[in-house]
Amino acid sequence: MRWLVFVLVGCDDTTTTSWEQYNAEGDSVTVAVGAAELSAAVSTTLHSSTGEVEIGTASVDPGGGPIGTTHTVLVSVTDTYAADVDRVSVRTTSEGRGEDEYDLDADSTGTGIFKKELVTHGSETETREDTLTFRLWTAVESDSAD
Repeated sequence: MRWLVFVLVGCDDTTTTSWEQYNAEGDSVTVAVGAAELSAAVSTTLHSSTGEVEIGTASVDPGGGPIGTTHTVLVSVTDTYAADVDRVSVRTTSEGRGEDEYDLDADSTGTGIFKKELVTHGSETETREDTLTFRLWTAVESDSAD
């Protein structure tokens, strides 16, 4: 006699999160890497995806310095738009070194402040300009069945 065994596998609906860029693609600053001395902070105004609305500011301090300098990257989203921004990243672009992207840490107050410290790397005699592009993200949740 054969026994048939039926296995029921439940297919739960799951929610997936994707990320949609909230700000303009060109929101960036340039940092002097390998400079002999530390330079003043550099900053930029962040804009909405169309570039028409100011939604915050981003800064890098110092704005340049010798190899091995620690730079504080700070993004502040205005109160009006802070609740729309769930994540912030910064993409570094260096000629000959490619691109890297780093997520900034959100301030515990949830007030639209994001911060990260980055250290420049390179040979002692190297000088270059790195571009830091700021990317603000909003979470988009969707239901999907397995």
